[in-house]
Amino acid sequence: MFKSTLILALLVFVTGKNIEMYKAQLETPLPKDEVIVNMYSTIQLHYASHKTTQKKFDLPDIDTSSNESFVYSLNRCINYLYDYIEIEDRIPNELVIAQAVIETGWGKSRFANEGNNLFGIRTWNKDEPYLLPIPWTEWPGWGVKSYTSKCESVVDYLHILNNVSVFKDLRNVRDTAIENGEEPDPILMANHLDKYASKKNYTDLVKTIIKFNLRGVYEI
Repeated sequence: MFKSTLILALLVFVTGKNIEMYKAQLETPLPKDEVIVNMYSTIQLHYASHKTTQKKFDLPDIDTSSNESFVYSLNRCINYLYDYIEIEDRIPNELVIAQAVIETGWGKSRFANEGNNLFGIRTWNKDEPYLLPIPWTEWPGWGVKSYTSKCESVVDYLHILNNVSVFKDLRNVRDTAIENGEEPDPILMANHLDKYASKKNYTDLVKTIIKFNLRGVYEI
């Protein structure tokens, strides 16, 4: 039971050989507070017109009080970020939201509401803000990363999918669609999220959420 709870609560459940890969590639810290300065150099996202200037980003709040408010406020956060992120680095809104739904139980998880972490992203740096799964009280070598806002965790999630090598095939699907003048297909991209979690049917869960819980239900 305890093991199952952890699997549902945490994001990056990777098998042994992948853990060191994640640790090595997730060292770039997020900027502190709500002032995100020169985000291109900080988290390697391509901001269209603010790569070299300082700008205060007033990240939108994400409301977890209901499924509907969670979906629409998260969608506003994504669209806000995409005003500054070039199309080559965007992840389809449906895919982002579907993963957040799975990782937080529609925004209801402790990590989402106490740590503003919508994707269960881990940290191996004890000096960063973090939460531990209940009932753990001592640092086991990693924690679930905490953020100053929920929208900030979306920024980190985008950084991960755009930079971690195990998601190269996902990026290739997106890049091919863009080169062909097409919208990237979140269903096809979801097929390459098998390394995102240890749950064997994780990619199927993501696709199911998109097809049956988002499409035709919410205007995204």
